[in-house]
Amino acid sequence: MGLIFLIVIIIAVTAFVMVGAHTKFKLGGEIKKVSKNKFTHSVIGERDHQEPLVEIVGPKLENSVSKVVTALLVKDFTNTEYTHAVMVLINDIQVGYLSDDDALKFLKLLNNKNLSEDAAIEVTALIYGDWGGENEIGNFKVSLNLPKNIEESEIK
Repeated sequence: MGLIFLIVIIIAVTAFVMVGAHTKFKLGGEIKKVSKNKFTHSVIGERDHQEPLVEIVGPKLENSVSKVVTALLVKDFTNTEYTHAVMVLINDIQVGYLSDDDALKFLKLLNNKNLSEDAAIEVTALIYGDWGGENEIGNFKVSLNLPKNIEESEIK
């Protein structure tokens, strides 16, 4: 019984530390909007983050939702699943990752602008979808308003 309790405590502390891990990052700026409402870069892994997306979207008022928010892009130094893991945070809550290709371009952007790899960059994001069926928590996706060539973005 004591071993199970210890394991639960370790998992809870680990989850708390991982959720709060982004707080050590410094805001490096905001990617200048190139085109109005061109949310062409999809976030991956958002299926694993439906509960936070429901929290961000708020209560169900209509069948579907389309909400523009501010997101942070931050390198995830602890992730081993993606080659170049860059988290997408909304309201300080992780909602997914950039694709490997977009993450590599983002890291090139940080390098080109002489920013540290632990810099966080603000971007505009679109959360869209619905609350899903009976057995789903939500069916939300996230897209980012980034230029096609992320590494050539202007940061203001």
